[in-house]
Amino acid sequence: MKIFWRRLLGKSLRSDLLKSLKYGVLGLGDSSYSKFNFAAKKLNKRLAQLGGKELLPIGLADDQHNLGIDAVADPWIKKLWEEIANVFKISIEDKIQENLIIEKYRVSILNKRDLYTSRLLMSSDRWIIRHPDKLDHLYEKEREVNVNIKIGSIIENVRTTSEDYFQDVRLINILLPFNIKYDPGDIIYIRPKNSMEQVNRFFKILHENNVELYSDTMVVITKKEIKVPFVLQQCLTLETIVEQYWDLNFKPRRSTMHILSLISENELEKEKLCEFASPSGQEELYDYINRPRRNILEVLADFPYTTSKINIGVLFEILSPIRPRPYSIASSSKTTPDRIQILVAVVEFKTRLLEPRFGLCSKWLSSLKENNTVVFWFQKGTFRFEDNKPMILIGPGTGVAPLRSFLLEKATEERDLKECALFFGCRNRDKDYHCREDFERLSRENNLKVFCAFSRDQNYKM
Repeated sequence: MKIFWRRLLGKSLRSDLLKSLKYGVLGLGDSSYSKFNFAAKKLNKRLAQLGGKELLPIGLADDQHNLGIDAVADPWIKKLWEEIANVFKISIEDKIQENLIIEKYRVSILNKRDLYTSRLLMSSDRWIIRHPDKLDHLYEKEREVNVNIKIGSIIENVRTTSEDYFQDVRLINILLPFNIKYDPGDIIYIRPKNSMEQVNRFFKILHENNVELYSDTMVVITKKEIKVPFVLQQCLTLETIVEQYWDLNFKPRRSTMHILSLISENELEKEKLCEFASPSGQEELYDYINRPRRNILEVLADFPYTTSKINIGVLFEILSPIRPRPYSIASSSKTTPDRIQILVAVVEFKTRLLEPRFGLCSKWLSSLKENNTVVFWFQKGTFRFEDNKPMILIGPGTGVAPLRSFLLEKATEERDLKECALFFGCRNRDKDYHCREDFERLSRENNLKVFCAFSRDQNYKM
């Protein structure tokens, strides 16, 4: 990709180089980012500069839309086919069939007897398959190709809210493998896992629908249409993949419903899935999935006849990988160089569904005990502090985390915080005043000015 851009942006290229090219650009982006669809806009502009002719205006799909990228992508693709048919004098019906499942990977189930006979086997792609030992962290393997990946162990996992408070917030201490320099405002990315409760529920749904895939089923994934992710380039038990790779909290999208409709043989279920996969069914799909925050496991349970037709290959098409979660660092490397602290609000809420919804990562983090380990890496944050001038810091709730990092570091360097003022807000002084001891100590010993607003400590809201 770098080579493509470097050549395309070459200053020596003629302005009529692409005069015979007719093109269309569809960008897939997220408007919450400042450079929304930047690459698509840049590509569209450069192709025009080199003499290319637009078949149709650029499409800028936005994941923030209620209907996701489909809101723009669907009509844009439909218009694209109409333009192609017009230019090349063909029928729209001649386009590629959409009733085929194009699998990303070639997924094989190994014969357990053969695998236990020898600890080493050779796959069809000529790479060595080792007997799958129990993996504490699937993503630990990434350290072989990425030096930034680290593993830390839990020192302390303390609840900062009172036991009778409705929300569980944790201050988590992670012991680093060695002293690491990080700055206030930096981010830590953490690789979470599904809870064993969710993993067991996944296998229960499969078994209730006579799908013969088990926790100890041994799987090998090789390249078919796209490159296999590095962490999957090893023999793995299905339990490891389910617990650490697939996001069981994933909210299915239109493409998921389309794939399920292709394998469904039950008339009623197939009709409903086809409706969810159609452009006209997107409002109904939104009401079914997004409003109640229904996850993939609940969808599979709702369509039992279709679930009974699932195989290992289809699972890799309908399930999404777990994304790493970013957290603001709440500690200072100058006060605790061998450890890092994060302030985590455990996400749990109710929808119209009977079972409460929860955040995959925050729930997993809250369950960690002393000496449990986590896979993580650091990233420079966009929130930077200029400590050469007076500072007014405003951070309600867990938003105070990066401010705590800054104040701890500044107190270590300068001792005097008289030019810093912290405004902190929460509901109750004695229930959810996070890191209260730290701020009271900094106020007492380092002249930090602390102003608190407790919105529920009086008869009226503040």
